Amino acid sequence: MDNKLNCVIVEDEIPAAKELEYIISKYDNILVNGIATNGKSGLEIIKDKRPDAVFMDINMPLKNGIELAKEVKEFDNSIDVIFVTAYEEHAVEAFRLYALDYVLKPFDENRIDITINRLIDKWKEKNEKKEKLPDLLNQIVDNIHNTEKIVKRIACEKNGKIVLINTKDIYFCYIKNEKTYVKTKDESYLVGYTLGQIEEKTKFFRTHRSYLVNMDNIKELYSWFNGTYKLVMNDKNNTEVPISRSNVKKLKKYLEI
Repeated sequence: MDNKLNCVIVEDEIPAAKELEYIISKYDNILVNGIATNGKSGLEIIKDKRPDAVFMDINMPLKNGIELAKEVKEFDNSIDVIFVTAYEEHAVEAFRLYALDYVLKPFDENRIDITINRLIDKWKEKNEKKEKLPDLLNQIVDNIHNTEKIVKRIACEKNGKIVLINTKDIYFCYIKNEKTYVKTKDESYLVGYTLGQIEEKTKFFRTHRSYLVNMDNIKELYSWFNGTYKLVMNDKNNTEVPISRSNVKKLKKYLEI
């Protein structure tokens, strides 16, 4: 599960924005990841930070909150919107835009507590489902390929969505923070398998305890130090992948060099 729920505040009244940030800071599971003072810069921050939730005013310069909420939902419908405003008359339209909640100014901390706990509960439930999805889809893919040793697609997760990646489009797989990822030409995706499980299901080469490589997508190989080597991948960043000394002999045999 992600460590904290990330949110952004879009509020043109700086004292109100700071007060809201202070109230939110009292909760362990939620983090304010940016503050914008108008709708235009708010949209830019939201697209950059990709938060789980946005607290936004309605009456703002350059782009009002109703317009901003529509664009946020078009950009990523999974982002929760909470309107904070001094005017009740916008409530109907706010909820028509699938706002999670509507909080009136001046802020009542007890009222905000209800909103934030509702937001956190929804976030936890979404994360639990997200963590299970890769495993469920991997089971589906396994069933599709149950007569084959080598699979052609692997189920991965990116920004809360599950995508099936063709193994030929995977450049390498790696472990980071005890989680397994697959790397395509220009994107990284979380995957429910361990490196060992992926190795069993593909023709990928284990270069290191933390790396598994699709040898069809390497660019070059060079000697490093203490008998180790590095592979340069043919991805967007020419990523260098280490080859442990214990795997060098196996690699040379594989490449017939």
